[in-house]
Amino acid sequence: ALSALLPVELKLLAELDQQLNKLEAVSQKRAIAQAALDQKKKTERFIKFARKAYKEAGPRITERYIYSISREADKLLRELLNRPNVSLQWTRDYEIMIQEGAHPRRFVNLSGGEQMCAALAVRLALLKILADIDIAFFDEPTTNMDRMRRDQLAEAIANIKTFRQLFVISHDDTFEKVTENIILVERE
Repeated sequence: ALSALLPVELKLLAELDQQLNKLEAVSQKRAIAQAALDQKKKTERFIKFARKAYKEAGPRITERYIYSISREADKLLRELLNRPNVSLQWTRDYEIMIQEGAHPRRFVNLSGGEQMCAALAVRLALLKILADIDIAFFDEPTTNMDRMRRDQLAEAIANIKTFRQLFVISHDDTFEKVTENIILVERE
């Protein structure tokens, strides 16, 4: 009786071995998928951490840049105006404040020439701090300035050592005495 059942049992054993092999293959695929899932979860956690860190760091980085730009603009304004008792602050709201002695003044309360110098100082500071550029272009920097201020600005721009090359586009001859090369454009 046992001999008669042996072929049936061997056939059943072969089918069970096949099923077992299939299940082992599925188990291996599952293990690979689980490892991939674990790796993706790690990546997701890192991305969430990085996003949170960037989100929290953004305002701090901005504060640091504003501070650096404000300091550099202050130094440049002192050079431009040749007045050591004047200071410039570029605020968190991107407003320019000028302090002369004990009197702080907002940008809108400055004279046209002072506004031009303050704006120029901030622009140059932005170039220096945020860009790796050592060339600057000035388009009509003496607008709204009297003759004395134009001369002072021309001299101050000529003394700026932060930039390797400075280009000035102007309708007046103020910069002719402090420039190396002059290109005169005339309309016929």
